[in-house]
Amino acid sequence: MKLLFITLLASVLLSTGCKNETKDDNSIKLGLLALAIRSSTTTDVYAGGFSSNSSNIAVAGYWKNETWTGLTPLDTSKPSIVNSITVSGSDVYAAGFSANSSNVGVPGYWKNGTWTELTPLDTTKTGSLNSIVVSGSDVYAAGSNNNSSNISTPGYWKNGTWTALTPLDATKFSRIYSIVVSGSDVYAAGFSQNSSGVSVGGYWKNGTWTALTPLETTKDSYVLSLAVSGSDVYAGGYSKNSSNVAVPGYWKNGTWTAVTPLDSTKDSSVISIVVSGSDVYAAGYSTNSSNVAVPGYWKNGTWKELTTLDSTKSSFVQSIFLNIY
Repeated sequence: MKLLFITLLASVLLSTGCKNETKDDNSIKLGLLALAIRSSTTTDVYAGGFSSNSSNIAVAGYWKNETWTGLTPLDTSKPSIVNSITVSGSDVYAAGFSANSSNVGVPGYWKNGTWTELTPLDTTKTGSLNSIVVSGSDVYAAGSNNNSSNISTPGYWKNGTWTALTPLDATKFSRIYSIVVSGSDVYAAGFSQNSSGVSVGGYWKNGTWTALTPLETTKDSYVLSLAVSGSDVYAGGYSKNSSNVAVPGYWKNGTWTAVTPLDSTKDSSVISIVVSGSDVYAAGYSTNSSNVAVPGYWKNGTWKELTTLDSTKSSFVQSIFLNIY
């Protein structure tokens, strides 16, 4: 059996309408496609995200071999989105959020179409899942969880139970964008703001924080994806330079490697990273001289541009993940 997972981000911007949404550099909601390709004698392709109905309301769901399956939201008049999808055996997990009747985004996931709501820190605040992983019989889910002060706090749910992670400053924002389980180790990657309000990219391993050295300590940096290969930890994202330009790259065991953007004066980012043997794939976007975000990936530092529907419009690759066995 061969299994290949690929997650792609379409350049569709969505205003969720959910209240109390925390703002940061990555808070724009984007239409997400998460592809899981299962190959044996047949090939099944799962693409998760959303589709807007005739009332222009985002409906969470996924396509299997191009056939749409809508997922039942908490309120049909409110938006819902799948941000992450994974397939484990015959089970399909689609994670994201569904807005309730009070227009508050509730974090959770659908397993084979059945909704599992994850209890937020404050039921009046919007939450969402950014990443879901299944390890054996355990389901790990992470994303945005706001407390009563409307501060996004770091942590993750394991089988529905919240595990809080210690931020750099409890009065500032933190967020998890990627969760990885490797053996008995749980990695939760994202950012945590320090007392100066600067976002510091890093990750928690079994609850212990590791800050990754940015290009400039007074500028923001983010980890948007994490990959573990043997004893090596790769953290992909961006770090802003002295000119406040987002430089794409990744940290390997804490050491920064920048990848070359199309235009060094424009923002670019690695949004997902995967390692296959000695090859490092860093996917995301690079902004060109026309200020258009171009989708693609860097393989061992070499840029591979992907074809878009309209080269004058911005597009992104949100994630690429190869798992062949």
